[in-house]
Amino acid sequence: MFSSNRLLSKEEARELDLSNRIALEAQITDRRTEQIDFEWFKSKDTDFERFARSMPARQYLLDFLGPLEGKVMLDVACGYSMSPVIFALAGATVFALDVAPRTVSTVQRFAEYKGVGDRVCAMVAPGEYLPFPSGSFDCIYGNAALHHLQLWRAGPELARVLRPGGRAGFQDPLGENAVLEFVRDHLPYRKKHPEKGTDHPLRLSDVEGFSRYFSTCTYRTFQLFSMLVKPLNLSRTSPIRGNLQRLDDAIFERLPPMRKYARHVVICATKESGSVAKK
Repeated sequence: MFSSNRLLSKEEARELDLSNRIALEAQITDRRTEQIDFEWFKSKDTDFERFARSMPARQYLLDFLGPLEGKVMLDVACGYSMSPVIFALAGATVFALDVAPRTVSTVQRFAEYKGVGDRVCAMVAPGEYLPFPSGSFDCIYGNAALHHLQLWRAGPELARVLRPGGRAGFQDPLGENAVLEFVRDHLPYRKKHPEKGTDHPLRLSDVEGFSRYFSTCTYRTFQLFSMLVKPLNLSRTSPIRGNLQRLDDAIFERLPPMRKYARHVVICATKESGSVAKK
């Protein structure tokens, strides 16, 4: 009765070997990129403040990372996002990684179009094996990145390339809500991707396991009733949108067990001076 856009089950996605994970994600991401006219990129707003304010979870993550001026930054599993260019326009030098070659070329082309080609280096590489010396980055950013990766490989690598005193922030879908997972996999909604490969929304046990590679690691969840923003197609200025967000805040504060049923989780990690990745 209900069709799925998953090419693999979540269990199969978690167990897929690394070479096949990379090949599948590269194919899917490049197919999506090929369907986007470059004029779409040209028309997009690249103002950092508006980008940050567009989602409470993103605002929280970027507030944690702090000012980007003069920072060397890693944007891991960037896909065809505009974020590398937005961060470069905000003053960072950005290394943008993805496994999809055509997508990486499109990101670099967009950076050059926006005049920051010298501050964006888009590269083909997986998050599990990062082609950088230890301590290379002041900060690391990942949007919908971790839930594609093999965290037991990616966690130590991300911690390794973060400099002492550096910060890493990730926003990913949370997979504790069975109703939400059914909707993600089986029901149509606006801007839903036609196919999924190695997606496996994070469980809290995944977050806890990932945290052990860093000196400190905290998380916060976002969107419960405010998930209705998408099916209701509410504008960013809609008062209903703001009311739903305030309702979520009240529920999460008064009923902490409800936090696990949220749509997104934001993970904030640091690396202290002299620390090494824990095994």
